[in-house]
Amino acid sequence: MWNTRSNITVQRLDLGYFIRPASETGTSQPRAEPVLAYLVRHDKGLLLFDTGIGAADPETEAHYRPRRRALQEALTAAGAALDDIALVVNCHLHFDHCGGNPLLAGRPVLVQEAELEAAQQGGHTFDHLIDFPGATYEVTAGETEVWPGVWIIPTPGHTQGHQSLVLRRNDGTVLLAGQAHDTASHFASEHLARRAAHDGLQPPLPPYQPWLDRLTDFDPRRVLFAHDCSVWEPPRTRPAGGPAEAATG
Repeated sequence: MWNTRSNITVQRLDLGYFIRPASETGTSQPRAEPVLAYLVRHDKGLLLFDTGIGAADPETEAHYRPRRRALQEALTAAGAALDDIALVVNCHLHFDHCGGNPLLAGRPVLVQEAELEAAQQGGHTFDHLIDFPGATYEVTAGETEVWPGVWIIPTPGHTQGHQSLVLRRNDGTVLLAGQAHDTASHFASEHLARRAAHDGLQPPLPPYQPWLDRLTDFDPRRVLFAHDCSVWEPPRTRPAGGPAEAATG
């Protein structure tokens, strides 16, 4: 039986944006992408999923042209402060996801073992965002329930050690996907590809990440992303004997 916590709440934090160059968008145009973190309120305390854009080298700054919003400012707008944070979870350790970690020295930072190893080997992120005074890592190797109703699930792909956060609520599961998919539409496409495969359609079929099977076990009602303000929700179905539900924005 799943643990559920009806009083888990989630607030999105706007921590700035960057410009992804056309060479990385698969189109002829650059794309502006938000940098989003999530503040989770739980009986155990406040959990912060990702911490924003850290300082980078001049080459990276010129490549992505980030505009940062201070973590302290975003937390204040959400009714919290740095000192209130009990636990940090990073989906991965690229500079636009762990930039505020040094401000939270002494707080446990939960990462996958593969992700921390990659970060410490160099060339993955920036050393000052990983090795800072008071850095306190709690390493996981696979999925784990960190607080009642709060699950870390490995979702490798963007990086080998990428992870997502599942929040089990009585009114439906919320998935903080990080950068497991860049956009809600990308998630929707792979979710539908999985459905086609499970429906027994014959190949060729589009591929999907194998860990979607595990995420689907949690029956997510809302999926939130690190670089997309859109939210994925499952399609509404027609109640037996009743009219179809109207779509909502």
